[in-house]
Amino acid sequence: MENGYTLQTVERALSFLEFVAAAPQPPSIRDVSKALKLNITTCYHLLRTLMARGYIERNDDGGLELGDGIGMLARGYRRSQSTEQSLSDIVRRLSAQTLETSFLSLRDGNNVVLKVLVEGTQKLRVSGLYVGLKGFEYRRASGKAVLAHLDDAAREAMLAEALTPLPERQRKSVVKALEKELPQIRVRGWSADDGQTEDGIVAVGAPVFDAAGTVLGAVGIVTPTFRMDKSREAFTDAVMSAAAEATRLLVEKT
Repeated sequence: MENGYTLQTVERALSFLEFVAAAPQPPSIRDVSKALKLNITTCYHLLRTLMARGYIERNDDGGLELGDGIGMLARGYRRSQSTEQSLSDIVRRLSAQTLETSFLSLRDGNNVVLKVLVEGTQKLRVSGLYVGLKGFEYRRASGKAVLAHLDDAAREAMLAEALTPLPERQRKSVVKALEKELPQIRVRGWSADDGQTEDGIVAVGAPVFDAAGTVLGAVGIVTPTFRMDKSREAFTDAVMSAAAEATRLLVEKT
């Protein structure tokens, strides 16, 4: 039965599993029934289902314990946490190498969302740069790095959402400019927001991929134009190396 938001059967199964996991010693099925105020027959149905999936098993005394299936969930959780931390470490190393503010942005549906932001030691004043930033993918370095490597349908969907607030004439102008710029990004391996978001500020981003070659996001830096002009090659090399390291990490974790 569905209450409009959740499935009651799934809620009961999860409550059953959580009770067994938290119990100080292996409970009996009657212990579960009493604690969760569930009919004993319902508990047996839930137990059979959870045992069939390997999430719960019975010991020799009939007590209920977590099964091997939980190990798969735990490994997946640890892997995701480890991956997130490792990606954050890559951004921190990029910031330490360049002394510039560095970022990791990841694709989320039709948006590219800023997930990790590490302040550089060099002076930088950028308004509106924060974790959770999304939108304007057509002008942000991370957005363009992703757009350049999406298939046509996904690219059109992302652009349709990002360009919606703009007048039709401006939308057409942006799309026309991107038709020239995105192939160049694919060839050289990095994208740039050269004062498009904020005058005097340059952002450089390079794409990050998974094992299937699907673009997941971008790693990059943000720096004043005058520092970019002095160190463009070193900065772009550092960004591409960081993105390549992030891609290797994601491929290895798959």
